[in-house]
Amino acid sequence: MAMPSHLWVNGLWERINDEIWKQNKTKAGIAERCGFERKLLNGDCNISLTNLAKLCKELNVSADYLLFGK
Repeated sequence: MAMPSHLWVNGLWERINDEIWKQNKTKAGIAERCGFERKLLNGDCNISLTNLAKLCKELNVSADYLLFGK
């Protein structure tokens, strides 16, 4: 079942995937360093604030950029 669009921040997972690709990192490596399961980075679930913060630190980007593209 698809999630209602209001539960997703438009473009969040696209920006995450683009940043991972630009930095030539792997999702498995990022997940391991951040301490969560690789499947969290599939983009088919909501990410917790704690895990978003870990991801921002690992990718060296702001939460504003990942959430809003700014």
